[in-house]
Amino acid sequence: MTYRHFNNEATRSSVIRAVADTGNQAAWQRLFDLYAGFIFSIARSKGLSEDDADDVLQVVFSDLARNLPTFQYDRAKGKFRSYLTGLVHWRVKDKFRERNRDAALKDVLETKPGDDNGFSEREWQAAALEEALRRIKPEVRPDHYAAFVASTVDGQDTEAVMKLYGLSRDNLYQIRARLTAKLRETAAKVREEMDAPDASGLRP
Repeated sequence: MTYRHFNNEATRSSVIRAVADTGNQAAWQRLFDLYAGFIFSIARSKGLSEDDADDVLQVVFSDLARNLPTFQYDRAKGKFRSYLTGLVHWRVKDKFRERNRDAALKDVLETKPGDDNGFSEREWQAAALEEALRRIKPEVRPDHYAAFVASTVDGQDTEAVMKLYGLSRDNLYQIRARLTAKLRETAAKVREEMDAPDASGLRP
């Protein structure tokens, strides 16, 4: 299953206003960009509508606002991904109880956070890729970035991409090689940040 990743700028703004003060707004924006897509997609995968998944996203960030400023990451105790997934599951259950959807709630209650590790892993990697793409976009020519995404990320036909962007085959291959290397390096940094969140900037 594939679900639309979160891209609601209005919610992003409201969440940042709710959880951030002047001193840590940038840190919260960075964390929102890292985790919003993952949280939203996991909530959708449990059967919530986009609106309800959006609500869960906002509640989860409220939870993080309370917990992360004093959070001490210890890799030996498990991945941050597991902690975050468990938090999402908890809030999804709350949403089903709120809507009183008995049959669907039963399915959610019988599903443990670890039961969907395959889906969670794919969504975690997808969230890292989206954030890496967002970061490299301002660093390259817009037409090169668009051609790269169309050809490499979206898997469009090479000939069609060449024609659309006025590129020779060699030009397109050079763009793909250069941006693939940049994306790979950036995605590795993003995954490292996601796996070990830095909460120091969130403390008053």
